[in-house]
Amino acid sequence: MQNQENKIAANKRLAELLGWSRIAEVGGALVGTPPAGAAESRGQALVPDWMGDWAEAGPLLAHFEIRLTPASTCIDAGGFLARYRCYPDRDAAARAAIVMAAMHRLERAR
Repeated sequence: MQNQENKIAANKRLAELLGWSRIAEVGGALVGTPPAGAAESRGQALVPDWMGDWAEAGPLLAHFEIRLTPASTCIDAGGFLARYRCYPDRDAAARAAIVMAAMHRLERAR
């Protein structure tokens, strides 16, 4: 249960940093108002699941120029380490490190 809460919290924080507003949890997913320019959403859309889906997390690598470096016990994403033992699998650890690095870059840019 705690892992799911952490995943939702990380997705929510990244969405806020990217300009989403009025974010709410609905059945384990997040919905909200996307940043300006997403008129086709009619004011509400599903927030991407960066922590759980490579199709969402992958583009963050290029957008924020994050380099992944695997090691024996963790993965490094732009200086942010995610220990494999803290996640269900190595893919989940990599996505978590990517999200942490993206959030850090956005917070630093503020």
